[in-house]
Amino acid sequence: MAQFLITPDAVTDGTVTLHGDEAKHLVKVLRHKVGDTLFLSDGKNQYKAKITDIGFKEASLKILEQHAFVQKAKPPTLAISLLKHDHFELVLQKGVELGVVEFLPFISERTIPHYHESATPKKLERFQKIAREAAKQSGGVVIPKVHALRTWQSLLQNLKDFSDTLLFWEEEEEAHTFHSIFKGIDSSQLLLVVGPEGGFTKAEVMQAEKAGAKRASLGQQILKCETAALVTITLCQYELGNI
Repeated sequence: MAQFLITPDAVTDGTVTLHGDEAKHLVKVLRHKVGDTLFLSDGKNQYKAKITDIGFKEASLKILEQHAFVQKAKPPTLAISLLKHDHFELVLQKGVELGVVEFLPFISERTIPHYHESATPKKLERFQKIAREAAKQSGGVVIPKVHALRTWQSLLQNLKDFSDTLLFWEEEEEAHTFHSIFKGIDSSQLLLVVGPEGGFTKAEVMQAEKAGAKRASLGQQILKCETAALVTITLCQYELGNI
């Protein structure tokens, strides 16, 4: 059964109205009609609802059932350098499927200039849409958030907002594995940091460490950025009990 993501204030007197692209997807893509039932989620509750009316660019639904969503553990936030081609979009899509609901794209010294210069507001809107669609298709219950592109220094200033930060560096000692480092961190509000195609510079790693980040290794093999990002998410979600 289809699921749509809504904001907590969308439910009024036991009814919900879907607008714009959401209504179009419901009617034109999924071919739903009046009387059909589907699921809605606002991140805290999941609702079973019945379509009561379909109008021009909107659809009205009546809430039939409501169940509180119980989260095992808060998923990590992923900070990742903007990547070339469609690799960043792949990380967004698969990251959401793995449970991440917040992404912090950034520019570091070795981020390929051509691609971060093309990160226009329109492109950022596309990133947000990709993340939202991935959540709907994978049964996610929270609307994912792709934050505005930021500089490396700006990202480091945000580390204080997290309980702990893990930075993955291909030159890190193999003894500092994810498993060994994870045992000693506060994972209640965890940030995972993955660099660009060229990796982090030593200066950037030292800056991150000074700002409070802990360095970790993913082993001796060199992983592509998109692979490293998805591996870190998977390992973290496993340790948290979400996978």
